[in-house]
Amino acid sequence: MKKRKIFITGAGGGIGSSLVQDLLQAGHFVAAGDITSINIHDSNSDSARLIPLQLDIRDVNSCTQAIQTAVETFGSIDTLINVAGICYGGDPLTASPEEWENTFDINVKGMFQITQAALPYLQGKERSDIVNISSVWGVDYNPNLLSYSASKFAVEGYTGGLRAWGLPRNIRVTSLQVDKVDTNFRRNLGSAGVFPDEKLRKMLTPKDVSEAVCFVLSTNSTAHVSYMRLDAPLWYQLEK
Repeated sequence: MKKRKIFITGAGGGIGSSLVQDLLQAGHFVAAGDITSINIHDSNSDSARLIPLQLDIRDVNSCTQAIQTAVETFGSIDTLINVAGICYGGDPLTASPEEWENTFDINVKGMFQITQAALPYLQGKERSDIVNISSVWGVDYNPNLLSYSASKFAVEGYTGGLRAWGLPRNIRVTSLQVDKVDTNFRRNLGSAGVFPDEKLRKMLTPKDVSEAVCFVLSTNSTAHVSYMRLDAPLWYQLEK
């Protein structure tokens, strides 16, 4: 695989942090954006290939500035990986308007804004890629994660439209629909996000997701991964 110039949102922890590590180790250039400070150590990579960026995808100016910084540093970008997201618990009766708004601001509007800022630099190349981290709850319903599930349905719709627009412009757009992943993403779920260790071991790991993204980026010019669903099969095994 050629050495890519990659912009990642939500790079500060969990899936995003794992992606940064794996992509640096593979020799790629990585602009790592997150709303929190990023502290990534990789002794096997050249520090010149990593740009930690403060990024709030809810702020269009922050999106524009972060993309411009990556382009000015690397000369261009050819890959965008949208990882940033948030999840709250809540059913149709208990989901709050504030949590609903914040979920859509980050998961949908934020993805739209950072992608729109990146598109002028992604088009016009022999190949560019956008990978949107979505969820199995964007194709299945989860009434107990109402705002999150609804936002991921919106992500699926946005990703499909973006894919149709991008393919004639040599931009490949992939939706990676992930199941339960063992990260701190569950912190907003309260007691509903707390599981015993034996349950945690049955979830996907950030490394599982990172490897799936790397596979998508490794496909050759005759193949395009439009969708990929990453289930956690151990979670659904019957207890013995």
